[in-house]
Formats: sequence, structure tokens, C-alpha cells
Amino acid sequence: MSNKTDARVIRTKYIIQTETILLLSTQPDFSITMLLSRANITRGTFYKYYRNKEHLISEINDALINDLLEHTQETFKITDMINTVSKQAAFYNAVLNHDIDKSFSDTLYSRLRTQMATHTNDLSDEERRAQQYQWEVINAGFWAIMAKWLADNMNISQVALFEEFTELWRLNTNTVANNGLNLFDFSTDEI
Repeated sequence: MSNKTDARVIRTKYIIQTETILLLSTQPDFSITMLLSRANITRGTFYKYYRNKEHLISEINDALINDLLEHTQETFKITDMINTVSKQAAFYNAVLNHDIDKSFSDTLYSRLRTQMATHTNDLSDEERRAQQYQWEVINAGFWAIMAKWLADNMNISQVALFEEFTELWRLNTNTVANNGLNLFDFSTDEI
């Protein structure tokens, strides 16, 4: 059995990554020693899988971003994004409201823009610029609402959060026009 599929390796890496996310959420300047203690692993085990703290954080960021991007392949599925963010609420609160991991935010927004650009590639220059600008505004609105929701300890349901987002755009979700809104999925299937 290879190391990549060994259940012990998967479990150990899961524990390291879970504890790292918790530490990033509360103590972003944590030391490797603190992580090792919380994860109950040895220094040798840590360095068997990661070169250093930055390598570990980079892997975690990549995995979390890929989880989010999974919900933006065709359109930006708002309900799926809300669900995904809520599963790591403490981390996203720290990222969005306390700027704890600037590289995470920068990479996420860059990769989201790349996906959006792919979706508007076949449009004329004028239509593409208009949709990309509208997408930027709507995307910023989404993350601002998410940041407020997380800062308020998720004090409203995901359904109410979704409704707040659609109200922000005074959106009739049945008649999305050919503009930046069509890059977002406003269906409520997943809530």
C-alpha cells in the first residue's frame, strides 16, 4: 500500500491540517511546537509530510480554495458557497474579518476571477467588460455579506442569509438578464 493511501497517513495529515485551521483561526502566529502539541504528533512526523509551516499553510489554503471553486465551475452557486464557508466558519471569519491569511484571500479572488473570465471569454469586448465589472461588484457584495454574517456569529439562518443577498440585488431569480448576474446561481436547492 502506498503512503498516499495509507489510512494512518491520511488520518495524521487530517489531524495536522484540522489543528492548523483551528490555530490559524485563533492564533495565526502559532509555532510548530504549539501545533505538534495540539495535534499530538512528533516533529519527525510533521516534517515527513511538510517542509515547514508555510508549506503546510499553502497546502491547506489550496485545499480550502479548491473546495470553494468546486461550487463556481459553471456559475457561482451561492447556496453551496454559503454551506462550504459555514463548515469552516471560524477560519473564514478570521480571513474575512481579521485578515489573518492575506495569501489565501488574494489567491481565492484571483482564481475566482480566472474562472469568471473563462465564462465571459466568448463575449464581445464591451459585453465582457460589463459582465466582469458586474461580477466584481456582486462577488464583493457576497464576501462582504459573508464577513458580516460570520462577524455576527452566524446569527441568522443560511436561508435568511441567502435571502439577504438576493434582496441586496433586488433580484427576481426567475428573470436573470444577460448581465453579470447570470454568472451566479441563485437557486435555493442546497439550503
